[in-house]
Amino acid sequence: MKHTTALMRCLTLLLAAAMLSGMLALAEPATPAETPEDHPGYDAIYSSSNPIPAIAARVRPAIVQLNTKAESWDPVTRVAEVKEIGGGSACYIRQIGEGEGGYMLTNYHVVKDGDAYTALWLDGTETDLELVGYDDGSDIAILKFTGAAPGGAQPIPLGDSDKLQIGELAIIIGNPGTYTEVFFGSVTAGIISGLEREGVNADNFSHSITTIQTDAPINGGNSGGALLNAKGEMVGIPTLKYMTFYEGLTFCIPISVVKGFIDQIIDNGSVVRPRMGVTVVTLDGPDEPMRRYPPCGAQVYSVEPGTPADKAGLQEKDVIFEANGARIKSSQDIVNAVDKCGEGQPMELTVYRYNYDPEGNVTGGYEELHMTLELKIID
Repeated sequence: MKHTTALMRCLTLLLAAAMLSGMLALAEPATPAETPEDHPGYDAIYSSSNPIPAIAARVRPAIVQLNTKAESWDPVTRVAEVKEIGGGSACYIRQIGEGEGGYMLTNYHVVKDGDAYTALWLDGTETDLELVGYDDGSDIAILKFTGAAPGGAQPIPLGDSDKLQIGELAIIIGNPGTYTEVFFGSVTAGIISGLEREGVNADNFSHSITTIQTDAPINGGNSGGALLNAKGEMVGIPTLKYMTFYEGLTFCIPISVVKGFIDQIIDNGSVVRPRMGVTVVTLDGPDEPMRRYPPCGAQVYSVEPGTPADKAGLQEKDVIFEANGARIKSSQDIVNAVDKCGEGQPMELTVYRYNYDPEGNVTGGYEELHMTLELKIID
């Protein structure tokens, strides 16, 4: 009886093992193991839906290594030399005519103090450049080359940085490195991390502008390169990287802020800014006007007599709420609005004027005023 029971237990165990083996066999894949190319999580990198390779192939030939040179003369040896003193990147943005040359956009701090400039293209061709003009206020400069662009390079289309959204794709192409060690046509990518960053300045700008923040890496030599969107349009100029304990902080000049300056430099060799004739400060407040609380905006601190602002009727303590339909929430916003207007162009303002007691406290109540002024060159 004991032998029969033991035999039954052995048969039961063998049957269970056979069933388990069959289940495992059924679970085995009928096809080879997945590769990274097959994995759906890699689509952004390995599939044709990734726009970066096509953008890189089209844009890289249009971005050059810009070498800045300075003349020197030693009165002792009586030797005159031209030495390379710096460099960076520059972008081919506009064609003059078929085979006649074109214009390059770069940072002013890349060409500053230079006497001569050369461009080294991606295919190894070296071209002399002529400095057309610059605007130290926004840290941009325009250079010109003659003849056909080598390597099949085509001008990079300029996009609209005002339409950027936080989180969208950001691509940077440039030439990090210096002198003999340059990594030509380097492509990095990330996202738009922030917009309208104020106060980001490494003494690059003599005029206050806001910048685009991205986590796409840059290094020395990337200055003057291209920040591109997913369409391959240039939406910014890499100009600054925070080299502290921060990681992934890259800042770019918005292309929409400087488009008008680019045209002025090409046409006239310099930038002349019209002004309203006011000094403003940022006023913190509610989004909309309240009876005893002025809204956030650009509050007028002073008005210069005889200027467009004075003639339009602006007064001290007025709060500029809108300019040409754009909401103004800071002093920087009104600077940007003025920069986008040319001389003689009208600016439509919505202004709130509150009642104040002799001590400067709001007593309640306000007027909504609509003013039109014409920007002028004052200085």
